[in-house]
Amino acid sequence: MGRRESNEAFTLVPSLQEFFGPPARRYVLRRSFAYWQAERRVFGMMMWGRPEEADVLEMVEAYEVGANPLFRGHTSLVDVRDLESVDLMSFETMLAHLKQRRDAWSPNVGKQVVLHRGGFAHAAVVGMFQFLKPAHPVEFCEDPGAAFEAVDAVDVRDEVEALKARLLGLPEPVRRLRAALDALPPDVAPAAIAKHLGTSIRSLQRRLTECGTSLRAEKQLHILRSAERLLETTELDLDALAARVGASSGSHLVTLFRQHHKTTPGAFRIARHRAQRPHAGEEPAKSKSLR
Repeated sequence: MGRRESNEAFTLVPSLQEFFGPPARRYVLRRSFAYWQAERRVFGMMMWGRPEEADVLEMVEAYEVGANPLFRGHTSLVDVRDLESVDLMSFETMLAHLKQRRDAWSPNVGKQVVLHRGGFAHAAVVGMFQFLKPAHPVEFCEDPGAAFEAVDAVDVRDEVEALKARLLGLPEPVRRLRAALDALPPDVAPAAIAKHLGTSIRSLQRRLTECGTSLRAEKQLHILRSAERLLETTELDLDALAARVGASSGSHLVTLFRQHHKTTPGAFRIARHRAQRPHAGEEPAKSKSLR
């Protein structure tokens, strides 16, 4: 059963299956994206932050909705304006899945527009669509008004933009800091982070405190997310992993995982590998130094 958030024109629904009901304006929310539709005639995906492989697999599942003949002839708007950085391995996974299913969903799309604002992350997404070579026409646009007009969705632009503004309610100082941590070396000093952001350490700490967080907490979160990606995609041992993500030592990384995930890096790796290959019949070998 869907529910409205405040007085929005779009209804939040818990799963993609809810998209197959009567024509309506509805959306599904996930960690790094939202997928929406307006009366079956136009679909849209808005991405933000730094999507990881688990996020990408959910995006692929969302695209599968458009393969249903019920939505034949719909237009599609992919909004990557708030994409901060791209995990290239994750987007390679997305490209592989979309290429495999391209002939199933592409005939249902009348036109697709990728709305971006330039930069490396957005160039990577644009390149992905060019490699995909779908059967439907695809345009790349930096002007929101032109993008909504191109997919015949001018009438829902204000509502979609209002929805996006609410979903991206993360305070600007926190958003900018997380983007900086993605761009800077893992062992970057606090002073260098502040300089990169054009402020002083004192001012940065004060603004983060006002947002309910701190530089230390955000740095720890960044280390954890970076370690999670490497645990899924490499067989690095604990000390090498710690060095790559900016942790002070392997034991520091173990402590962070116990505090935040109630598990160890080694157990986390095994669980993720098992989830990715549920029928493999054997567990990946532990690196001898990974606890």
